[in-house]
Amino acid sequence: MPNLFTHRRTLRFLIGCALFGLSLQSSLWAIPKSQQKPPSYYEDFGACPFECCTYREWVVVKPTVFYKNRDTKSPIIFRTQKGEHITGLTGVVITLKLGKAIMKRSFVLGDEKNKIQAKRGDVLYLLHYEGEGCYKFWLRGRIISEQIYSDDFIPILSEPKTVWWVKVKNRKGQIGWSLQPENFGNIDACG
Repeated sequence: MPNLFTHRRTLRFLIGCALFGLSLQSSLWAIPKSQQKPPSYYEDFGACPFECCTYREWVVVKPTVFYKNRDTKSPIIFRTQKGEHITGLTGVVITLKLGKAIMKRSFVLGDEKNKIQAKRGDVLYLLHYEGEGCYKFWLRGRIISEQIYSDDFIPILSEPKTVWWVKVKNRKGQIGWSLQPENFGNIDACG
């Protein structure tokens, strides 16, 4: 029959195992932001990737095919011809390959609601261009928007590779996706 000493030893062993397990689990999940990796693929829903870009009534300038999903292999929902009017509802800018810029000196980037202290030597992983010199970028686990001009202060080493899918509605109420936003006019609210 086990004695009190054996029970205490077993209890201490079990508590030790539990504490070790908790310690191991928390250390696995608590990866420092400085060691996190940027996304290799990024989708920015609702993004409109240039200055004054806007979702509103657009004019078709080239015949265009619209798909059910954001995939050129998905079923075709409808087609448009030059001169037709459609409504740009939303879009998604997809980053296929990150761009890079490097900080040549320390500086606070972002706005009052979302800012980060960038240090000299930090690599900004560029997700996509937003217009007016602004990029959306990743740094130490955070996604920030900021004006980044390729100069001595933050030289751009490479531009990101992106695609822009737009979701539109035609006059019949049909909704589809296009990977050819260049086929539409009246996207630029400034021009």
